[in-house]
Amino acid sequence: MNKKLKGISRIDSRSTHGWYVRIYANGGVFTSKLFSDRQYGSKEKALKNAIAWRDHNQMVADIYKKEHPMPKKRPPYYKKKPKNNSSGIVGVHTVHSSKGDKKVVYVQATWSENGQPRSKKFYITKKRSVEEALKQAKELRKQKEKELYKAWKEALKESSKKKK
Repeated sequence: MNKKLKGISRIDSRSTHGWYVRIYANGGVFTSKLFSDRQYGSKEKALKNAIAWRDHNQMVADIYKKEHPMPKKRPPYYKKKPKNNSSGIVGVHTVHSSKGDKKVVYVQATWSENGQPRSKKFYITKKRSVEEALKQAKELRKQKEKELYKAWKEALKESSKKKK
């Protein structure tokens, strides 16, 4: 695609001849406008005005996107567990590793905050069984899901208030 014509489409139908410009922001059309050949005197003049209008309004849309970031429409965590998940809950898994000659086993709860991966390990010890570690990891994961879901819902509410 010609970079010069990004967001600009040519319309030649029975009654309409011109350049249609769309500016996108936050997942949808921010604004749009038709530049009619008849209104601007020629196909070339209409295109020249369409490009100038697009460039100006793209700057406005970029400023709007920075000031009004759109939250993701999906919850900030996965609900569907991967095929290799053996714990029965997304983000909780058992890890078998070794440190030198010593075998180490722990259950790990994972989640993501602000795009950054987070985790907590629950080591299997004489005082904590596999079942206890698994239970604690599941509880932590559920707690983090609730916190993330609440923050996500609040961000969606704020986003919809700003649009009105």
